[in-house]
Parts: sequence; C-alpha cells; structure tokens
Amino acid sequence: MIIGHQMATRVLDAVSAVNRLRGQARGSARPCPGDPDPPPWRRFVTSPDQPDHASGPLMLAITVRRDGSTTELHLHGELDIATAEELRWHISEVITAHDPDRILLDLSELSFADSTGLSVMVWAHQLMSGRGRQLRLWRPQSRVLRILNISGLHRRLHIIPGCPAVRPSRRRPGRRA
Repeated sequence: MIIGHQMATRVLDAVSAVNRLRGQARGSARPCPGDPDPPPWRRFVTSPDQPDHASGPLMLAITVRRDGSTTELHLHGELDIATAEELRWHISEVITAHDPDRILLDLSELSFADSTGLSVMVWAHQLMSGRGRQLRLWRPQSRVLRILNISGLHRRLHIIPGCPAVRPSRRRPGRRA
C-alpha cells in the first residue's frame, strides 16, 4: 500500500511546520549533515543497553518488553532522520525473533517525530498488516498526536490515547466483566 501524493504532501507540510517551531524553540535551525561539531542534542543515537549514551544526551531510547503475544516498544526521546533506522531495526528484530500478534509502540515519552519517523510507523503498520497482525500507537504526546492528525495518519494508524497508569483494555467499552 503506497501513501498517496496528497497524504505525502500533508506529512511534509506538517513536518516543515514542526521543524520551524523546533528551530525557534532552540534558537536556531537544525544542523546540516557534515557539520564538524554537532550540538549535544544531536550527538548520540543509542538504546538504553548501549553504554555510549552515558557520555552525552540520549536522542532515542527504545525499551522492548514482551507480554504474551504483544511486544511493547517504549520510545523515549526524538524520532527523526537520525534515529528512525534504529526503530526500524528494533521492529525488524522483534518480528524476526518473536513474530508477535501485536506491536505496541508506547509514545508517551516520545517528544518529537518527523516525516522519517512517521514513515517508519507506516512501514511497520504495513508490515504487520501484511502478516495479519496489528501495530498500535499508544499514548502519543500532544506534539506527536498533532503531527499524526495534520498528516492524516490518524485515519490509517490505530492510535490508543490514554493515561499513563492504564494499559489498553482487551474488553470492549461499556461491557462489564
């Protein structure tokens, strides 16, 4: 399934707007590739189990937890062009090793996602759907949810809003146990 031109245009427009806001918030635009000394917030792409994140700020931490046929990937940090392949690798490894019925991306601590990050979510959704499985985006922060809404992906991807203390219920709303 390919995202149409109109959908891709919306994603790019949304990401451009967010990047402008990020640049204003930091007081400068994002660094160009090849800059000799990247700012500290762009320096490391690691997972919590890799030791080199202790020497600088963490861009994206991915924690994997299995619960029966569901695998949860908890994302902490920013999902952008520098970190998207890290998430893609983790999702591929989870599918190869465990073939879960459901992948739950916990976005409660994901502070930012750009078009590259969104493309990984779409890729994972297509991969899981093609296998007859499910991808769920759980508790996205308002910034990330706004990007999903502006891009129109909220209509394609299954998003579960919720409070931090509550796991997604397997019961249907309105039914009693």
